[in-house]
Amino acid sequence: MPLKHFITSLSAILIIGLFIGCATTGNHYRPGSDVRDSLKSEQVRDVEGKKYFGKAWMEKREDLYIMHLKGSPYEIGYQHGVLLRDEIKQGVVKEYADVITNGRGGFSITNWFLAKFLDYKVYRPLEKSQPQDLLAELKGIADGSGVPYETIFKANHDTAVTMTMMPMLIHSSVKGFQKMGIDIGACSTFVATGNAALNGKTVVGRNTDYHGLGGWPKYQTVMFIEPEQGYKHVKMGTAGILMWTPGMNEKGLVLCQHLMFYDDCRPNGWNIAAFTDEILRRADSVDSALDIINNNPRGASCGFVITDGKTRDAVAVEVSSSGAAVRHLEKGALAMTNMAVSEEKKPIDFVDIYNLNEGCPARYFRLMQLIRENQGKVDPELAAAFMGDHIRYPVGTERTTHGILGVCYNVNSMVFSPEDLQLWVAAGPAPMCNNPFMGFDFVEEMQGNRVNVEPEFLRGYEFKDSNKRRGMYIYNNAFILYEHDPGQEDQILSLIHEAARIDPGEPIYLRMIAKYMIHQEKYNEALAYLQQASPLKQSVNEIAQNYLLLGIVNDLKGERETALSYYAKIDDLESQESDDPWFRINRVLLAYKQQYQMKAFNKKNMSDRSVMLGFAQDSGIE
Repeated sequence: MPLKHFITSLSAILIIGLFIGCATTGNHYRPGSDVRDSLKSEQVRDVEGKKYFGKAWMEKREDLYIMHLKGSPYEIGYQHGVLLRDEIKQGVVKEYADVITNGRGGFSITNWFLAKFLDYKVYRPLEKSQPQDLLAELKGIADGSGVPYETIFKANHDTAVTMTMMPMLIHSSVKGFQKMGIDIGACSTFVATGNAALNGKTVVGRNTDYHGLGGWPKYQTVMFIEPEQGYKHVKMGTAGILMWTPGMNEKGLVLCQHLMFYDDCRPNGWNIAAFTDEILRRADSVDSALDIINNNPRGASCGFVITDGKTRDAVAVEVSSSGAAVRHLEKGALAMTNMAVSEEKKPIDFVDIYNLNEGCPARYFRLMQLIRENQGKVDPELAAAFMGDHIRYPVGTERTTHGILGVCYNVNSMVFSPEDLQLWVAAGPAPMCNNPFMGFDFVEEMQGNRVNVEPEFLRGYEFKDSNKRRGMYIYNNAFILYEHDPGQEDQILSLIHEAARIDPGEPIYLRMIAKYMIHQEKYNEALAYLQQASPLKQSVNEIAQNYLLLGIVNDLKGERETALSYYAKIDDLESQESDDPWFRINRVLLAYKQQYQMKAFNKKNMSDRSVMLGFAQDSGIE
């Protein structure tokens, strides 16, 4: 876990918070005993393939869990917990609740101290700042499922750690980014309406890209909710998780959320799940949604795309603790990924300042390119194809892992037609966006009627090279295995080798194998894979990363002059950078290059991010 590298510099704060726990038991968020007793008296009943619990019910359709929930926040949470009791325990909740080991457990004194620090610095102030309705729903999930409240709370505020700690990590690293870990999310949303869409009808496409590839898609959940107070709405998530749940309410308002990395995030305010719940329950227009964002404390570094099907209006809102910047439609279109586009937020956006990940602008510009190339034609069918798109924007080639819309760790993908109150949700293994999208009619579904929408399914993206699709799923199996147990190196490496055999034109597979070879001290084999990757068509950032690894391997072999020649190639690339600020070479990568030019890479550097094994965003220096 990258935060370990900062534990000594934060020791003073840590001592203060050492014995301060995170969340309480949550008992004071429960309703009166009459409500609790009524819920406890209910039993789950199985009737003709459906599970019933009081006013709520659930069924499985293909690979989707469909839930109908009704009542107060606590009752809705309790119903959720009861109906998905086993799925919550088997899904991603445990992983998301433990940002240190990703739920794999194992005790170390460093991890124990770090957990106490995070309780003090992030979780405790965060819990105090969330609205009571959200906390009651989380307590309901805990009581219904039998999973401790603290686990449910932490799992639903997983990214709050990254949001809060990122500025501290950046500013604590006085020599650049030598020991720093940066994992960038890859969520993508677009809106097309008016003259950008077919017949002017509004279309919204959304991808949620996150870790938990094995658990989230397996328990993908569509929640149709009728709250005691507020608008009926639907949102898509996974068992036990309310964060990153895009949704639509009965007023035709669609909400999609994005993780951002701003130098302006404090935990003493509402986080993602709180804003999501409040907007879907209370907002009937773009303006009323903006009022909720502006008039409540913001404890998040994030973005929201808010679309109103009634008025064919939409905004992208870039949110930090100090305020929200609003971007409006341009010629009937807008898009959001994980970076600031507004001039107001760009100066505090680490992705923009340090070019941390070219995938953020690549996905943004690819979405806008797709909309403009299909001006006046965008409909739900095209939207599904957009969300599963595999063309890497800087080079125009079909790719399978990072820097594309259909990233390998896409866990949830959907299309909305808010004017018709219809939606389509992808189901199947990750990347979710490359599976068929199942259609729903919101009005009929809320009444308990299952009807076919037109079209019943959206096909999505069609690969130009079927081998790429095959290799991608094999690579994802390696990714899932790595998340479960990174110690299974032989099995993981075997799968990546197989993916590379099927799709030898994917350089990221080859670089991943090379990194494993470096860690196994098989330097000649690492060189062979890096040299195989070198002539493939790649972006400037990828070429620089290849050179960096070639320099590292030669340093480890004792070939210092050869290593320096590769580091110098990165200098040449940097001197030839285009004027486009979005696609400059990653500044973290350049920091590593400068470090190794001054002092040869050696085995003491094996914990550096430059050679760290990781599947998401190729360890964050792509």
